[in-house]
Amino acid sequence: MKRVSRIVAPLVAVGLLALGGWWLTGRAETPTLPESLCGTRIGPDLLRPLLPQDEAVTVDDDVDRERPRPSAWCVVYANGEEAIGLRYAWHSDPVDPLEIANSTSSVSQLELPQYVALPGARAVVGNTGAIATTSCRTSEGSYFTLSVLLEGVNVTADSYRSSLEDFMRAYFPATVKTLGCG
Repeated sequence: MKRVSRIVAPLVAVGLLALGGWWLTGRAETPTLPESLCGTRIGPDLLRPLLPQDEAVTVDDDVDRERPRPSAWCVVYANGEEAIGLRYAWHSDPVDPLEIANSTSSVSQLELPQYVALPGARAVVGNTGAIATTSCRTSEGSYFTLSVLLEGVNVTADSYRSSLEDFMRAYFPATVKTLGCG
């Protein structure tokens, strides 16, 4: 019996090591995040906390900076499911992002929005997204508003607020620079 265990134990150990090595090397790598989101360069570390972990990310960008429309969407998908919607809007009058966030007729409703300080803009962050607006003269209007809306998140949890605020602090001014505001 000792002879069998001397042979079987090393074989089992080698088998477990081989299986573990296969499992580690056979697993898919963490999907890479885009370096540019909807025409604006963005650090993956700012986008990663807003997306489900380890899922393939694709972007459907309908924003045309050369010929802006009054409203355009850019949608981020994680494994084919909508994860983040970015709404680009140009308008002639200033707006209050808190009113937009609380309006039942707005596509940019947020859960529990609060004002946040964003240089050169008025902004709010809620449990489910963020809205920022600033002066931006283009052929479509004198003001630009960006709404970032998270899909499929718990509306009562505030777990995304700080990540949304960090994202908007970097993404919103960078986006405004790409718009050719006059």
